[in-house]
Amino acid sequence: IEVGQGEALFATRFDGDRAYIVTFERIDPLWIIDLTDPRNLKKFSELEVEGWSDYIYTWGDRLVTIGRGGENNRQVAVSLYDVANPETPAQLATVAIGEGYSWSEASQDEKAFTVLPGAGLILVPYSGWAEESGQAAKVQIIDLTRDTLKARGLIEHALQPRRATLFGEQIISISGRELL
Repeated sequence: IEVGQGEALFATRFDGDRAYIVTFERIDPLWIIDLTDPRNLKKFSELEVEGWSDYIYTWGDRLVTIGRGGENNRQVAVSLYDVANPETPAQLATVAIGEGYSWSEASQDEKAFTVLPGAGLILVPYSGWAEESGQAAKVQIIDLTRDTLKARGLIEHALQPRRATLFGEQIISISGRELL
C-alpha cells in the first residue's frame, strides 16, 4: 500500500489492527490503515488538517498528537482526534502552545510528552520566542476530556523545561536547573 507519495513521514503508531501514519508536504494527512490482513492492507481514510504531528499517543478510540500548528505552523500544537470510525476520523480540538514561535523537546522525544487521561491532563514542556514578551521557558498544562482540549495554565522556568508529571496531587516539572 502506498500513502503520502512525495511527502515526508513524520509520525507513525501501530495499535492493534490499525496503523496511524502522518505525512507532510504542505498539508498534514492522517492516514488510517487496516492491518487485519497483512497480505491485503486497506486504507480506511485520509484526514487532512493544518500543520503536522510528530508523535501519536493512542487512547482507545482517540488519538492525542503533538506537532506543529498555529499561525504558519510556528507553534507547538497538541491535537485530539476521534478515530472510533476509522473511515470518518475527525479532529476534535487543537491547542497551539506559546506566542510567536515555540518548540518542544516532546516533538523529538515522546518521553517529554505527558498524557495523563486518568487525571484529565496533558503536560508539554516548551520554549519559545515572541516579539512582545521575549523568550519563554514553560510547561503548558492542558485539560483533556474525551472530546476537548483546553489550555489551563503555565509553569514558568528560568531554563528550558525537560519533563513534567503528576506527583500525588501536584504537578512537578524539571529543567537543567530547577525542580518545580
